[in-house]
Amino acid sequence: MDKILRTRDEIERHLLLQKEGQSVALYQGLVLKSVFQPIVKASGRIFAYEALMRVYNSEGVLLNNGDLINHYRGHTAHLLNIDRLARVIHLRNFSRPQTSTKLFINMMPATILFCENEGLVDSILLPRIYELGLKPEQIYVEILEHHTDDDIALTRAIRQLKQAGFNIVIDDFGVEGSSEQRARAVSPNIIKADASLLVEYVKGNTKPLLDVCELCRELGSKFIIEGVEDLKGYHAAISLGADYLQGFYVGFPQLINVESQSTSNFNQVNNKGNAGQPS
Repeated sequence: MDKILRTRDEIERHLLLQKEGQSVALYQGLVLKSVFQPIVKASGRIFAYEALMRVYNSEGVLLNNGDLINHYRGHTAHLLNIDRLARVIHLRNFSRPQTSTKLFINMMPATILFCENEGLVDSILLPRIYELGLKPEQIYVEILEHHTDDDIALTRAIRQLKQAGFNIVIDDFGVEGSSEQRARAVSPNIIKADASLLVEYVKGNTKPLLDVCELCRELGSKFIIEGVEDLKGYHAAISLGADYLQGFYVGFPQLINVESQSTSNFNQVNNKGNAGQPS
């Protein structure tokens, strides 16, 4: 039977501190690493970083995260373990510069339900955050788009995360379980539109992304447009009045000292005259 890692000791056995000070996780012959992608305001100022998992096999080959999830789809324990190990290394690597910047971390609905059932938010997650010199209000929990068999239980668990001080983000809105129904149930701090909606908007199918804008206004949620990969997408996001932007055009995922940058790399592009500096 696949074993779920429940205790701190069990989790620690899978962690390794590299020479450069980065924490990685070793699991099932895989190496899990962290990178951080900026989420920026319209001005280009960095609002937060999203922690992203990079997974390598024993030969050092980078794997596709979606393929990895599909591979373990019938093995919930492995998915839960990978999800939790990734979060542990993200928090450790983010806390190294003792930054006050905000951090977005992903959580699968199954992990959120598991943490509530096991009481892990109060017993492990919150203590770990405080030990690292972070605060729960710095942390934005992105609810991944995965479906769940018990929407009521998920809503209850998400509300408990909010009560613990975490901010809630609906990730990849418009895809799979990241729906209007889920957003209305949890009243998130932020809704992040899936990158496909921006692609469709630029092509002329504007309604899906405009509907997200309207929903954010109705719920009082901030609005992130992700998938801002080029100048056309950037101008579209700005014209829509997005609160925050994310994508390769405004910042690449990197192993960086998050305290060393206050503006995204798209300002460097703007300074070359390829885009107008937003107000």
